[in-house]
Amino acid sequence: MASGIKSKKILLVSTDRTFLQDTRTAFAASDVIELLTVDKSVNELRGEVQETDFGALIVDMDAAKLEEIESLQRIMRRLEGRVPVVVVTQEFNAAAVRILVQLKVADFLVKPITTADLVRSVVRALQGPGREENTESQIYTFMPAAGGGHEGID
Repeated sequence: MASGIKSKKILLVSTDRTFLQDTRTAFAASDVIELLTVDKSVNELRGEVQETDFGALIVDMDAAKLEEIESLQRIMRRLEGRVPVVVVTQEFNAAAVRILVQLKVADFLVKPITTADLVRSVVRALQGPGREENTESQIYTFMPAAGGGHEGID
């Protein structure tokens, strides 16, 4: 597959059993990625994030709930930018997007998602720095525009 590439561990945090199983299946064929799972909500995490040496973190959460956003903020502070974080969420709103951009998550996906989209997002996150500007432009593409006209634009 990818000769000479070091194996990377990915930590998935989710209480959605179907999502956990689909993600396990999606990464099972990879020689390069080893998926570790934690069957907890982001609010229930304590030391799991620090105790494991991993290349990326996938967090399945409800971005519309303040307590889950606050838990994600604590995790991001503890990680100190060392590990890219991909957020998967059921809820999507402009306020959540702004917070996720400020937290500098590597990417976020809104359920329902395909396993191909998740794998692609994780692979990009593992590639490391240099994609932050691209991520922000992708996120802003999906944010709803408010106000303002287009006078003078042909």
